[in-house]
Amino acid sequence: MHDELKSKLTQLKQAIGNIDTLDDESRALLQQLDQDIKTVLTGEPADVSLNDRLEQQAVEFDSEHPKTSAVIRDIMDMLARMGI
Repeated sequence: MHDELKSKLTQLKQAIGNIDTLDDESRALLQQLDQDIKTVLTGEPADVSLNDRLEQQAVEFDSEHPKTSAVIRDIMDMLARMGI
């Protein structure tokens, strides 16, 4: 499961890098989410707001960046299956 999640994180980074219109705030939030997920993968407890922040970003990307939104939702599903 961790390898799949790492793969999705790589996909997310690539998707973010391909978005020219991403504002600095959204880019910073996504980078923080990436770091938070990597922290969880090391065995540290998850930040209680992690899922809420992932959901918020997915919703924001739904209309303009549906592929990125789908990757975020895949990450959310994987974290849920891991009990996070």
